[in-house]
Amino acid sequence: MKWTNLLLALAISSTCFAKGILPNMVYRRGLTNEQIDRILEKYPEAQLRITKQDWRGMRYQLFRFHNMTNYVELIGGSNDCARILLQLHDTAETLTASNAVLDRVAHEWQTASEEWKETAKAWEGQYEVATNNLAVAWANYYSASNRAERAEALHNSVVAWATQQRDKALLPTTKAIWQEIIDKLEGK
Repeated sequence: MKWTNLLLALAISSTCFAKGILPNMVYRRGLTNEQIDRILEKYPEAQLRITKQDWRGMRYQLFRFHNMTNYVELIGGSNDCARILLQLHDTAETLTASNAVLDRVAHEWQTASEEWKETAKAWEGQYEVATNNLAVAWANYYSASNRAERAEALHNSVVAWATQQRDKALLPTTKAIWQEIIDKLEGK
């Protein structure tokens, strides 16, 4: 029984190795960095697709590595580990405080921006009303101006007609009557 299990495990593992699939790939969801490197070495033109979760994991590993190398470099370059740790702690507190101030200012600016947007909307509405009122006023002005021009032209034609009638009159009394009418028309 033991030998058959061993032979079966050996057959499965050799099958997996023959196709490039390692046993640890079977138990894990996704490929390790080493597995990706091996695939790219064997197939240089290969294109890999990764999930959002895998990308987050890779970024986390890269940031951890970067932070750890910086930390080791700081600690390794000094004989006073405690002093460096206190400096790092103080720097972290300073950055946390400045971030809090920046966060508060950003919130205030966001609030002001929302208020400005509301004010701009109100002004936009008032602008539209004022523009419409101005258009109506201009239309009324042009209409009144046209009516005034027509009335003036009519007035001038009546005065010209009355002047002709006065000039045609033979009697001085008739001429005097027409002159009275012309004076009234001209506002004298």
